[in-house]
Amino acid sequence: RRRRRRGTRACVRRLRQRSRRTGCWRSTWRRATARRAAAASALAKSGGPTRRGRESTCARQTHSAARRSAASLEIAAASRPHLGCTSAASRRSCGQAGVNGAIGVGDAAASSEAVRAVLADPDKRRLTDPLWQSTEVVRSLPSRLVRIEGWRTLEFGIVTERFKAPAVVVSPRDSLVVRVRLKSVDGTRVRLVQRSVDAPALAVPRGYVRLRLACGGYQIRAVAPDRCTTVYVNALDPNGYVPKPVVRTTMPDRAMTVAKAAQAAERHRKTGKWR
Repeated sequence: RRRRRRGTRACVRRLRQRSRRTGCWRSTWRRATARRAAAASALAKSGGPTRRGRESTCARQTHSAARRSAASLEIAAASRPHLGCTSAASRRSCGQAGVNGAIGVGDAAASSEAVRAVLADPDKRRLTDPLWQSTEVVRSLPSRLVRIEGWRTLEFGIVTERFKAPAVVVSPRDSLVVRVRLKSVDGTRVRLVQRSVDAPALAVPRGYVRLRLACGGYQIRAVAPDRCTTVYVNALDPNGYVPKPVVRTTMPDRAMTVAKAAQAAERHRKTGKWR
């Protein structure tokens, strides 16, 4: 209530200053209030787009987002020796303003399935991402909708994830993404790509801020039965102000995702425990 009062008083002061010569600030205020009420009434009567329209739009966005994410990860995997060039190429392909990205590349003395379990299994997700809270599959879609030459689609759907706040001054984040999990025809590579989509029917949880994931995912290539190479890409817009000290703390941690996954998989191979 105090914020509303302060905002109303500030608006009145601006109208007074603008209309001081003519002395008609009260009528200007009434007209502005009437316009806002008419706009709110029209929006309430319209009821927004129909459910079928929302679903078809979401399906089109989902399919195009999956292909753009796959192209971005292809650029990152192909540019492995040049990390600086990889980051720039990924950012250009995403085409988003205000996006900060992290890329990690590394080898692991463990099987590709063990590294994939660390990165994808919800029970082991906190080993690489301490801010992760939960993952929920909103809707599973037919895998035949995504066809990429040289790859087989294993999983296709819309997923929402929640993350804890990295600091007291920052709100917790929520993401709504389309996720595709692929496997190469020769069976040596596994790839997961995801990208944010717009779904007005799925509201943001109370207290959370929905971030925009421009491009995210990983590719795991098996070099030997007990050795693999991993490429990790994460480019997102937090959709709000984040203090620079918090960014400097979280960005290196995101870039170390591959190293953390490799360490956890190697420990599991030696001790048989996930920790």
